[in-house]
Amino acid sequence: MGNNAGKTVKSAVGKAQTVVEGGIHGLSACMSKDTGDISDIKKETPVTIGFHGPDIHFDDLRVSGSGVALASESISQDKAYFEVKIAKAEGRWGVGVCKQSVHSSDELNVEGEGWCLSSVQLEYGEGDVIGVTYDQSIFPTALRFYHNGEVLEELTITSIRGEVFPAVHVTDGAVVDCEFDGENGFAYPPPAGFTGVVSMRSV
Repeated sequence: MGNNAGKTVKSAVGKAQTVVEGGIHGLSACMSKDTGDISDIKKETPVTIGFHGPDIHFDDLRVSGSGVALASESISQDKAYFEVKIAKAEGRWGVGVCKQSVHSSDELNVEGEGWCLSSVQLEYGEGDVIGVTYDQSIFPTALRFYHNGEVLEELTITSIRGEVFPAVHVTDGAVVDCEFDGENGFAYPPPAGFTGVVSMRSV
């Protein structure tokens, strides 16, 4: 009986170990799958064009027509960076941030609701890149603009409050290409500490 009892105990222990190991492998597989899923979600939810005026036309991230177009995500992180490339150097354009309500306006620069760099404020050419940083980690907040990687410090805008979206406006033939999250690569590296606009659906 002693030998049989010992065999029974060993058999039970062996089965228990098998169950535990199976559970651990299953958990590991789930964790690996979950991690992969998060990465997949991030790839599936890029920051694109969101709210926009009725006369705005867009093809992927290229914006033309007339009016204002917002990114599909507001800026939620402390330090955000995005870029806009001048695809067609005609007409007028603006690049900056704004409240959601501005999407129905003709211009981006709306007092107390929209803040931007306008095409009339600098000399530029087709293919030039306007970079934008929005820093909410400091007080007052700071919106800075970059022309082909060079900061335009004198055009810094401060003390913006509330939820804002990356935004552009175009009119009279201007065409711009937006890159909000860096999914397709930025033309210039973001300043230290800044990253492309984060999609909340990717978190």
